[in-house]
Amino acid sequence: MVEEKKPSLFQRLTRRTTPKPEDRTIYNPGIQEKDTSYLITGPVVYHVAFQSVITRTCVTQLKNEIFRRGYTWEEKFTARCGDCGREHKQPTLECVECGSTNLVKPNRDQLKYIHKLLDGYVNKSEQLFIDVLKELEDDLNIMDDAYLVMVKEYYVDGNGDIRMHRIKEVYRGDPVSMHIYADDNGERGHEGYTCLTHRDQITKDSSARCDLCGSDLHPVHYVNRANGKEQAFIEGEVLHFSKYSPSRLYGRSPVMTLWNHITTLIAMENYVNSAYTKARKPRGILAVQTRNMESMKSFWRGVKEKMETDPHFIPVMGIESEGGKGSVEWVNFMDSIKEMDYIQVKEDLRDRISAFYGVSKIFMADNSANGGLNNEGMQILVTNRAVEMAQTIWNNYVFPFMTEEFGITDWVLKLPPSEEEDEIAKLRKKEIEVTIAGSIKNLGFEVDMDDEGRFTYKKPDPKPEQQGPAQEGEEQFEVDPYAGTDIDASQLGQLQEQQLLGASTPQENPPATRNKPSSSTGPDKRFTGLPEDAGNQNVDKRTERRVG
Repeated sequence: MVEEKKPSLFQRLTRRTTPKPEDRTIYNPGIQEKDTSYLITGPVVYHVAFQSVITRTCVTQLKNEIFRRGYTWEEKFTARCGDCGREHKQPTLECVECGSTNLVKPNRDQLKYIHKLLDGYVNKSEQLFIDVLKELEDDLNIMDDAYLVMVKEYYVDGNGDIRMHRIKEVYRGDPVSMHIYADDNGERGHEGYTCLTHRDQITKDSSARCDLCGSDLHPVHYVNRANGKEQAFIEGEVLHFSKYSPSRLYGRSPVMTLWNHITTLIAMENYVNSAYTKARKPRGILAVQTRNMESMKSFWRGVKEKMETDPHFIPVMGIESEGGKGSVEWVNFMDSIKEMDYIQVKEDLRDRISAFYGVSKIFMADNSANGGLNNEGMQILVTNRAVEMAQTIWNNYVFPFMTEEFGITDWVLKLPPSEEEDEIAKLRKKEIEVTIAGSIKNLGFEVDMDDEGRFTYKKPDPKPEQQGPAQEGEEQFEVDPYAGTDIDASQLGQLQEQQLLGASTPQENPPATRNKPSSSTGPDKRFTGLPEDAGNQNVDKRTERRVG
């Protein structure tokens, strides 16, 4: 009789999960609309941001500093163990985890296809990869929503399953028309399904097939609504990311936060523009009290004719008085630019906008606030921190998504820091590495250098100790007397020369016996300094007393 196998502990337990918190910004399952509490559409936000000189200057300077040095490829690891898979960041000759010497270097063949794509135009619009990145950075600084779209070419088998894909083009998705397709918890890929061929057909049934071609359906993650059509995108084709206010769905536009400041600056610039053009109101009216209104009217007609040709002409108005006494009164309609503190107000608004983006005055060609080299260095430091924060979004979030879709596992795509590293600092760092390598070698380790100019260290194999003279057929090992000391190889010749000189002229009290005890059980040549063939009859009185 076969005994029944008892179920394991996990088979006898039931699973329960923590409920996922609902989000009030998620309106309904499916296409998630953006927050319209401000009743301002996306095109208006872009128009205001590009119309403001200060806002566009901040966005442009920040974008230029972020991508000033382009992008680079770096090794994800120096060596990877072929047995346990441990990735080593520093050069090594054996795995520190399992001790295996089966180490693999990063595979350069993984970069062939992506180099072929990114080194030229990345789409049919003849855009370079760096141009697409700059477009996405503008979207982050204006809408705080950016969409990276990768156009893929799929290879499907007879069962309709995707076997592999190739990325053919890279585009920027418009934040105005792109939308997230999510469920009531904000998770994507659970509410709608579409076919790879007919992207405008979305169904709620995951087990169904396409009504037009009968192909398998795939979960929808994003939808693009443009020109009266809907384009569905599946997983791995679009990446949405935010910079200032990341959330489950959309970010918060910085322009909306600075809306009053930006629109005030635009109004101030329009006011100054209208002050020097014809389409403006008069500075004031000159009111004259008089009893002869007819002559005043005829004079007023002439004034209007002159105002049509000269917008700066001051009009004069006559007003009758009951007492018969005339008077002249000036009624001012507006203050001058100086009286309204135009310059101070504009600088304050500009400082608030630039402080939000982290762009200092020195990057906007304003040297009025510089108070020496210290102040200038602090302004550069503030902007560099803003640039570093922006590059972190690309290095830690966007580029890993791209390399994963390209199938790259051994290399990392990064934006180098905007400030180049000092060459003198590099040489000093290399000098310190050489000094450390010499010290490690003096401790008995074997030091070598790889093809990248990095030092590698290996602990030498233990050598057997010699108990006596080597027998016939046995290998004679020489032990380095200076191993484990801080004596460098350059000093070895001087030490050998000193030893040769010391052997030719023996010292009366050599260092080896200077601190030895003088008491012994019998006469010893190490203590007396006598030759081997000397007898007791040649021992002088002083030596006899010391021995005896």
